[in-house]
Amino acid sequence: MPAFKPKILIVDDEQESRSALARILKAKGFDVLEAKTGKEVLSRAKAEWPSLIVLDVVLPDISGTKVFEQLKADPVTKAIPILLLTAKPDAAQEIAAVRDKTSTRHFEKPGRMEDLLNTIQQMITGK
Repeated sequence: MPAFKPKILIVDDEQESRSALARILKAKGFDVLEAKTGKEVLSRAKAEWPSLIVLDVVLPDISGTKVFEQLKADPVTKAIPILLLTAKPDAAQEIAAVRDKTSTRHFEKPGRMEDLLNTIQQMITGK
């Protein structure tokens, strides 16, 4: 019987960033899904129910914080942990305003990939 592989949904409109993180996570043994818009993540989260969503704050159609609010308001997706990514230094206040401290964290880009992977691992395992 195959071991459980946590499923991570990466949401970033920057193809290069999304693909790089996806490659690394796949190499670490995770199942990886990718999305590039807010609308896409809203539908994929309901259909796929990932173990974690890595969500960029800046998306082309809906801001990541609005997507976050919609995911947390929906009974189907509200329990999914979310890691908010931002490259905007002033986004910390915006993130803090919407963050659910029990299942959400944020990570500032660019950051060390090792730190991002450690944060993802902590959120998946709870350790």
